[in-house]
Amino acid sequence: MVLLITLGILSFSCKKTTESIGNGLLSEGDLMGVYYTDTISIDCYSTSIDSMLTKGMTSVLVGSIMDPVMGLTNASLLTQLHLSSTNQHFGDNPVVDSVVLQLAYNGYFGDTTTLQTIHVYELADSLSTVDNYYQFSDVEVLPTDLANGYQFYPKPKTTGTILGIDTLTNPVLRIPLSNSFGEKLISADTSVYATPEDFKQYVYGLKICCESVSEDGAILSFYPTSNTITVLQLYYHENPEAETRMRFNYYITADDVYFNQYTHDYTLGSPEFVQQVVEGDTMLGQQQVYLQSMGGVRAMIRFPHLTEWKAPSENSHIIINEAKLILPNSSLLPDSSVYQSISSLALLNINGDGTTSVLPDYFEGANYYGGSYSSTKKQVMFRISEHLQKIVKGEQSNHGMYLSITGASYNALRWIINGPASEEDEKLRCEIKYSIVGE
Repeated sequence: MVLLITLGILSFSCKKTTESIGNGLLSEGDLMGVYYTDTISIDCYSTSIDSMLTKGMTSVLVGSIMDPVMGLTNASLLTQLHLSSTNQHFGDNPVVDSVVLQLAYNGYFGDTTTLQTIHVYELADSLSTVDNYYQFSDVEVLPTDLANGYQFYPKPKTTGTILGIDTLTNPVLRIPLSNSFGEKLISADTSVYATPEDFKQYVYGLKICCESVSEDGAILSFYPTSNTITVLQLYYHENPEAETRMRFNYYITADDVYFNQYTHDYTLGSPEFVQQVVEGDTMLGQQQVYLQSMGGVRAMIRFPHLTEWKAPSENSHIIINEAKLILPNSSLLPDSSVYQSISSLALLNINGDGTTSVLPDYFEGANYYGGSYSSTKKQVMFRISEHLQKIVKGEQSNHGMYLSITGASYNALRWIINGPASEEDEKLRCEIKYSIVGE
């Protein structure tokens, strides 16, 4: 006990330790008792995410997955195309040989042994450089499926593919498109190829999507702006008698507008998931908490009685030395070879106006704050000492916190956490070391 009291009182180090948060409030003459609790009341439940920006992300997702817990999710990509060079001339009487949309794999989530059917449509309207695009955003498309329902088995780990004289360093998905689209590209007036902006008014862009799978499936991640690999390739001859086969490329660049669209049918999930997320039975969050990327599901966590936590006398007050929010993963998580583990979670305070902000503990640095998944402990831990101290002192509103998967707008992950009333040994909890000063 003497050691704990000493650690609670000392506050002279220039770097905060896990026991030192809040100790600057103490005078040299204060003595304090040190206490511990992990039974503070916690309200938590999962809810679908209303809106999430998906424009211009470093990775894009395409595919369909039937999750045994969270139901059906489809991911689509809508994007502009960018000229690889301007003032292109295809010849006096050019002939289209083929058109291929090639996407460079960045990863995957799910079962890649499931056959996927992909569709590619030309956009019927332009994309805006100033508007925001969210997971629910959509743009009208022309009726013709340029990919003609191309079917494939994802191969995101295959490398060293040889295409003509090119050896690809990344695994790719190659989607053959209709030659009629190539005819549109090759027969355009030369003014269309004067600038990238002129071309985007001729071809507004493409929507790439997959048919819904009935079971298993996968969401595939691609590099959107890897211009040497992610590319629309037009193969042609300059005239019917020409012997040399030519190629012209259309890219996606950081200057182009592209975004992901995600659709979910949560009614196809497990009964417990449907009742909590779809039917709104928040009490089930005491048993299991669900998280999903792709503008999917996040959790609300709140300490409902924290503002009522009072010191035993008017002359005393509570100092929170350390508060750790422990988030243990559920045994309901299936084989990690199909559903990979998360790397980290994000925790944000809910402000009085409904906006969110980072917790003050975040600025202490990642080593202190936490948030990363521990494969040995099978949990995520956040230190939220300063945040709770501010609530206890009345300096911070107590509207709760949102918990979500880090990078939820551009990755395809999901996670299940034991709730605070779970029957499993490890439960969601907050472990608090605190002192009462002046008691």
